[in-house]
Amino acid sequence: MPTAARKQAAANIPARLCLVVHDDLELRLRLAGLIRRAAGSLDADALGSAALDTLPLEQLRSYAAIMLIIEFMRRGAGADPLAALVRLRARAPGVPIFVFARQGDERSAARAMRAGAVDYWPIHAVDVNELAASLRPLVEQPLSPSLPGVAPASAAPVLTPESLQPPPAAAPPKPMMPVIGDGPRYPGVPGYQLLKKIAHSSAATVYLARNRDLGQMVALKVQSIQGLGSVAPEDRQRFARECEIISSLNHRSIADVIDFGITPDYLYLALEYFPCGSMRERLKNPVSERDAINYARQIAAALQVVHAAGIVHRDLKPSNLMLTTDNRVVLIDFGSARAQLVGHELSRSDLMTGTPYYVCPEQIDGRDPDQRGDLYSLGVIFYEMLAGRLPFLGSNLTEIFEGHRHGAVPVLPPAQARFQPLIDRLLAKNAQERYASAGQFLEALNAIAAPVED
Repeated sequence: MPTAARKQAAANIPARLCLVVHDDLELRLRLAGLIRRAAGSLDADALGSAALDTLPLEQLRSYAAIMLIIEFMRRGAGADPLAALVRLRARAPGVPIFVFARQGDERSAARAMRAGAVDYWPIHAVDVNELAASLRPLVEQPLSPSLPGVAPASAAPVLTPESLQPPPAAAPPKPMMPVIGDGPRYPGVPGYQLLKKIAHSSAATVYLARNRDLGQMVALKVQSIQGLGSVAPEDRQRFARECEIISSLNHRSIADVIDFGITPDYLYLALEYFPCGSMRERLKNPVSERDAINYARQIAAALQVVHAAGIVHRDLKPSNLMLTTDNRVVLIDFGSARAQLVGHELSRSDLMTGTPYYVCPEQIDGRDPDQRGDLYSLGVIFYEMLAGRLPFLGSNLTEIFEGHRHGAVPVLPPAQARFQPLIDRLLAKNAQERYASAGQFLEALNAIAAPVED
């Protein structure tokens, strides 16, 4: 029985389960978190594609819905990206299938709907309110008293593509990419023209935007609030103080703050935009030892500056490390830092919607990490760059967290063996056994590898 189902059965709390399918665990967890936000009474299991094909038919048909993430970018590879959807529809004809597309277009959407999907979204532009509306029929079906998560045979009719489609007179289908001024999807931030959503977390959303006065493209981080009255004066002061602190961190490896402010509905922070993408995309290809050392040195230098200002980042991961055209690494996203936009305690849902591969043991245990927590995350990234794989893997969160807490630090390939002492110390389970500071790590790194000239 999948983890979510076991927890619900143990707690004797009826909950309807859906199944999220994709080979990228982080993406599965993010979508599962989005589903929980859209429909609180829904929970989600997550499986890779291979595991889906071996899932017993009875278990597959017990899910309220299947959320299938499809890669449409792999054209010319021989396989039809919709093959999994066709197989699922044949195996479980009564289970609604929602498609979330990467690199899809209008034609992809039309093909998916013809193949039996009940709804379709570009994965980067899922609107929570729209998703909630589509999931509402699932939530409203009564649960079977004998099996949590399964509607009885006599419950409301099974969802079909037709039952979830708008009537003929409805507005035209939503575009594949958000467009300027597309309704409530974009918040109104004075002085900025919001172009598209580029990232989302439980705390805030990041948009590509144009500063109207400067004509400059920026990454605009927006956190919704329920009017200024819902944010205590000390929270507003802390937000302003954090923005001012980050603005004062004048370092080539820390993103520049262009602007920040508070409106009746939003807190916003405008940062420089990096069209070259993040370290996450870079790690999809091999990283040379020279580049790994260079990147680790730049990240540590940025952490030195941040920690000296009394800030702990607490969410260091490749997607928060941007790359420039001259191979510079720039640290972004201080939304999880100790001084946050609005007070927000770390919870398990934050871990599930974030990146579990890079979190330190004390953070998993619910303890507030100090700067050595950031060094642990740096250790995971450094190991990944040197070895070409993550140090702690698993098929679910429990297994990944178990690796962080108790798993032995993996051994580097022989060619990188001289870096093993650094990795061992960065990834020590006990924070007191790690380097005391980023500067101390840099000293150890420089003792092994001479600094890389720009």
